[in-house]
Amino acid sequence: MAESNSKQRKALEEEDRISNLPDDVLNHILSCLLTKTAVTTGCLSHRWRHLWQHLRVLDFYDDSLYSDNPIELKKFVFLVTGVLTLLPNPRGIRKMRLHCAHSVINDDNFHDHSLDTWVCPVIGPYLEELDLDLYIDDENAPDFKLPLSLFTCPNLVSLSICGGIHLDVQSTTPISLPSLKMLLIDVLGNVEVAFVNALLYGCPNIEALDLHFLSDSLENVCLPASLKRLKIQIDNDFGSSLEINAPDLEYLNIYQHKFIDVLSMNSFHNVVEASLDLFPFSYNFVDPLLKLLNTLSRTKHLVLSGSTTKWLLGEPRDLFFQEFRYLLHLELILPWFNSNYLLSLLQKCPVLQVLKIQNKEQSPPILGWAPQPNAPKCLVSHLTFIQFKGFLGLPDEVSFVEHVLQEGLVLKTIMIISDISLDQSKKYDILKRLSNVPRASRMCQLTFDCI
Repeated sequence: MAESNSKQRKALEEEDRISNLPDDVLNHILSCLLTKTAVTTGCLSHRWRHLWQHLRVLDFYDDSLYSDNPIELKKFVFLVTGVLTLLPNPRGIRKMRLHCAHSVINDDNFHDHSLDTWVCPVIGPYLEELDLDLYIDDENAPDFKLPLSLFTCPNLVSLSICGGIHLDVQSTTPISLPSLKMLLIDVLGNVEVAFVNALLYGCPNIEALDLHFLSDSLENVCLPASLKRLKIQIDNDFGSSLEINAPDLEYLNIYQHKFIDVLSMNSFHNVVEASLDLFPFSYNFVDPLLKLLNTLSRTKHLVLSGSTTKWLLGEPRDLFFQEFRYLLHLELILPWFNSNYLLSLLQKCPVLQVLKIQNKEQSPPILGWAPQPNAPKCLVSHLTFIQFKGFLGLPDEVSFVEHVLQEGLVLKTIMIISDISLDQSKKYDILKRLSNVPRASRMCQLTFDCI
């Protein structure tokens, strides 16, 4: 019997090929797992007992994020603290993600010192990526405080700071992140623009920036010249201005932003993709908006939100900005539909290939946009795809579709997605009418679906 058991153990050991892999390979495998799972592999055998202690990647995710059970959170706190205590060289960590829910712990000491306990040990010459997301659902709960040593981490390449993290540090705090390429800030509390500017000044080589914060400051936000990608949302009742002098900027997304102006805009000639969701700060909003659009004339992909197009539609006038000579893809969310306005805009897009429209309102105001004497150049030479969401069956909408069917020489697809309020019998009548319209393009397919 003993001999039989011995043979079975030997056979199992021979089949356990994973355990025979080199430590470096096993550590790489463990680094792809949540750290909680990686630690539990220590129970597999003597071979695995201490492997996790040589991890260079830590991934802590709090399972209690959507639970009100404080015991689960305490287990998470114990896990993070225990792992960092038992690591022989925490300063050798290359990458760490820490997503934690703390709303069920009402201990000021926990908020004041937990990040010092968890983050400080891994801040060192090898740390390249740090992702912190500390959830909070209580406005009165104190914020987590970042260790000041984080702001002088020499080889940090990627930094994400989200949730209930305090970002108000002293003006004398040294900030030097020479290797940082990607920065994401999406925090809940009020942030001084002066700190944001100081932080960005200390990141001379940053290329991708995603900012979302609340501020009551009236200072201009100064963005680094090294940027290639920018997404920004500032919640400010007074509006804010942006200073952007980034000649290599390729992607621009200004999201839900109360807009005053963008300064130093002569550097947008390399922007390939832009998305503008701007709210007016004053009745003079159209002029700075037109100025911004004028600087984006070389973009290839443009998205304009309903808040933005509302002010372009609001007062019939010529669209005083340059042609989008390179624009291939245009997405418009319209507060109401006006075919003359839309055709006026298409006149500015001579090589447009894809047009996506989404209509939001049922009752458009009476606007005096003049009819266009000629079909837009793109419609007869380049435009191959049109999508129309929120189609209500209004006469102006139907006339527009008829027009593009008759003039679109290279159209391949017109996709109409009607609003759910559109009556089925009316939908059928419109489809029958459009199906009888002579089409300039023999390839054009018309589809009419409901959301």
